[in-house]
Amino acid sequence: MSSDRSIRMLSVKARLLLSYLVILGLGGLITSLVGSWIVSSTLMTQARHTVGHQLSTAQTIYDQQLQCLAHAVRLSASGTTIEHHLHADDAASLLDYLNGIRQEIGFDFVTLTDSEGRVILRSPGSGYVSDDVPSLSLVEAALAGKAVAATEMLSVAELTREVPHLRERARIPLLATPKASPPETSEQSSGLVMLAAAPVNESSGERLGVLYAGILLNRNYNFVDDVWRILYKDEKYRGKEVGLVSIFQGEYRVATVVRTESGERAIGTRVSEDVREAVLERGEAWNKRSFVIDDYYIGAYEPIHNYEGEVVGILSVGQLERVYTSVRNRVILSFFAIATLGFALIIGITYYMIRNITRPIAEMVAATRSIAAGYFDQEVHATSQGEIAQLADSFNIMLKSLRRMRSDLEEWGRTLEEKVKDRTRELADMQARVAQSERLASLGMLAAGVAHELNNPLGGITALTALTLEELPQDDPNRENLEEVVRQGERCGEIVKGLLEFSRQSAAGTERVDVNEVIGDTLELIGKQAAFFNVRVVEELAAQLPAVTADRSQLQQVFMNVFMNAVQAMEGSGVLTVLTTRNEDGIVEIQISNTGRGIPENEIDRIFDPFYSTKGGEGTGLGLSIAYGIVTKHGGTISVASEPGEQTTFTIRLPATLVSAEDVNREAQ
Repeated sequence: MSSDRSIRMLSVKARLLLSYLVILGLGGLITSLVGSWIVSSTLMTQARHTVGHQLSTAQTIYDQQLQCLAHAVRLSASGTTIEHHLHADDAASLLDYLNGIRQEIGFDFVTLTDSEGRVILRSPGSGYVSDDVPSLSLVEAALAGKAVAATEMLSVAELTREVPHLRERARIPLLATPKASPPETSEQSSGLVMLAAAPVNESSGERLGVLYAGILLNRNYNFVDDVWRILYKDEKYRGKEVGLVSIFQGEYRVATVVRTESGERAIGTRVSEDVREAVLERGEAWNKRSFVIDDYYIGAYEPIHNYEGEVVGILSVGQLERVYTSVRNRVILSFFAIATLGFALIIGITYYMIRNITRPIAEMVAATRSIAAGYFDQEVHATSQGEIAQLADSFNIMLKSLRRMRSDLEEWGRTLEEKVKDRTRELADMQARVAQSERLASLGMLAAGVAHELNNPLGGITALTALTLEELPQDDPNRENLEEVVRQGERCGEIVKGLLEFSRQSAAGTERVDVNEVIGDTLELIGKQAAFFNVRVVEELAAQLPAVTADRSQLQQVFMNVFMNAVQAMEGSGVLTVLTTRNEDGIVEIQISNTGRGIPENEIDRIFDPFYSTKGGEGTGLGLSIAYGIVTKHGGTISVASEPGEQTTFTIRLPATLVSAEDVNREAQ
């Protein structure tokens, strides 16, 4: 009860302002939250796309590096130099040749085998010879006559046989890494090698052996540094490198640009658990948010396969997430700041306008209190037009009547002693006048109450529009629209006045409607718009078309939405064809066709979805869904068929009205 009483005690101005604050606040909050979500998701999606492209670039560079190694080995093996030195049994010259290949290309080792896969010579010369290496799948492929290249994982023994000091470069202590499982061993001793192999043939085509060479990726930072410079160009954010490039042997980094807190390269650190499961166990690419050493990145990871297709490592790139989140936060804060400023400005303008609108009501309240205190010399001044001004005029007329009656009563009192003989009649007249005065006062209070509870919102809209209209110049293009708002508001005011006079408004219903007539009226209504200037309208309307039972205005809205959609699809010029027929089932069928770009096949099933539009961001996407709802409510159907680049046809089917003999006789009369 106390809350109801406090609400009733609020002024009209306070209630209007409070209602507007609630509506504006909820709308602003929802809009801000949705806008923030859209900004955040868009930025993060763009970040993932960017990192995905960067990973594709890194993968391309990696593959090109492998192809370059394969090409160099194939050229070295295809000449006659090796054949010449082998036949001459000149091991020193052959070693010099292998050393030259290794130094020129940058291989860590170059090895020559015989046709059985036994090592003949190694560069730079490890001392290990005559051992069998056909266990390497690439050597087997080369012995079969193929020139191949792939990334392989070599054990510490295999690395030692090639070049003894490579086992020290390959050995990497494993470090505990945040967001990753603890390492199972203290170090990793095997190595990840880019390996290329090619067959060595005699001039006669007989196989002499295989030449293979490799580059150890463990602690080899040339590749990751080059890719990092290509992708990120030394870009930093608050002193920290924006991008990262890493090569993993299994789940541990063996070459990376990522650094630990001490500034050293973070080799030996482990990939996060979710990335390990996706890339190493399932062989899938990964492009999501991931934790790297000490911060979150938008990372992309791609598995590295050996020649047999097994996953032996990972190639990854990433960008610092804070770069995108800082942009997102700035955009969202700017959005909220602008919304807050706009909210404050709108509230100020609304308060000023509501105060002007409700000023006459406040004066009437003050006048009624003066009347209750016995003062009748106060009038209400309304500067606006509309129902409030009419109410103020009526209130002033009532005050004049009350003043006149009071004057009469005073006159009667002065002459009361002189009219003793007529006292009975005069008292009766006086009582009648007093009763009339009370009825008028009650009527005034009733009118004020009705205006307070019903007319205020409508009057506020009309008066606010009228005030705005008075401030507009005569040639303002918005003047005609505002005048229409005032006219419609006054029309609503007449409805409210009818309610005060105890009249009743009948509910809108359906009627028998001539479809051809509605189509003609609709085309006449919208045909003068600029969009129709270069559009030729062809009407093929069937004669003696039966009527349909429908709401005329809603049916007109359906045609208007379909016509406007057709004209917009023609982009300024074309042919609009309207055809009406009656089929064998007694259904009235309307076909509306337009030339133009048509509707793609993958979008035609969604054309009637709310908020779906094919106009590239223009329009609300509600026109056809509203038309669909109206036609369905009337028991009909609406469908669309389209030939892309040719035409689009909307077909509307409505049940015809069954006419009884009584209806025919009534129409004849």
